[in-house]
Amino acid sequence: MFTVDAGAESVVPNETPVNSQFHEQKLVEHFCRQTQLLKLVEGSSGRFVANYRNTRRPEDLLAPIQLRLDFDYVRLLEISPKLLQLIVEEPLQFQEAVRYSVYGLVRQHLKDAGLKPIDINQLHAHWRLVGLPLSPGLQFEPRDQSLRLGLSQVQGILAAYTPQETLVLQSIWYCGSGCMRNAIQTSSTDAPLCSGCSRPMSEYQKLRVTESYRILAILPSSAVQTPRIKGCLHRPKLIRLRAHAHDCELKLGSSYLITGYFTGSSTTYQLEACHLRGI
Repeated sequence: MFTVDAGAESVVPNETPVNSQFHEQKLVEHFCRQTQLLKLVEGSSGRFVANYRNTRRPEDLLAPIQLRLDFDYVRLLEISPKLLQLIVEEPLQFQEAVRYSVYGLVRQHLKDAGLKPIDINQLHAHWRLVGLPLSPGLQFEPRDQSLRLGLSQVQGILAAYTPQETLVLQSIWYCGSGCMRNAIQTSSTDAPLCSGCSRPMSEYQKLRVTESYRILAILPSSAVQTPRIKGCLHRPKLIRLRAHAHDCELKLGSSYLITGYFTGSSTTYQLEACHLRGI
């Protein structure tokens, strides 16, 4: 059993059968419709429609739709324990389910407004799991090359962080040679080649979407407790924290509880944070 330390009602079984991607997307859609998340999706797509109708510029149909969706732990227990289990055991799979489910809702809204569907790469639906209490079974403790691949938690003291760096989420490109073609790139600023004439394309600079992030070094609380343990070396856990994943101010020496997931493809950090809060 996966047990979160928040009372007997907070027990979520880990014996959930394997679901199809379609079923997972329907779980996300159902939860959105049962909470205020649906209004957030409709509000973001509504602003996209209003902006295009106001300007009537073709390039505004390539603009991004950004939104942040907070999946509340208590509401998940009440409405969809299966969805909570998916988040805990398969956060990356859940992230894909959020992406395609929200895209379906946005596409329907645009269709009702008389607009063509956007490219899915124009949608940036950031999610957070908020309200998850400290759970010993989810603690990220890499030992003997054994790592938890699902959702993990890190509790500790902020020992250091990097200056803000910029992550490119989306860039829009056009061909200036008369081909009238466009291209959307994610996480890259290199000019693509036009699929029509093979010439380098030019970027709509105003439509570039970026987000800031920092790399945090989190030490366990035992690193500053007294009496100190001799012969013990405390190594910080390195976590990437993107701007959407927190609301509180970062202060060196303060304690935080971070929820995230392991990123094996990165060489500069161990966890990707999906929520940070002070404790």
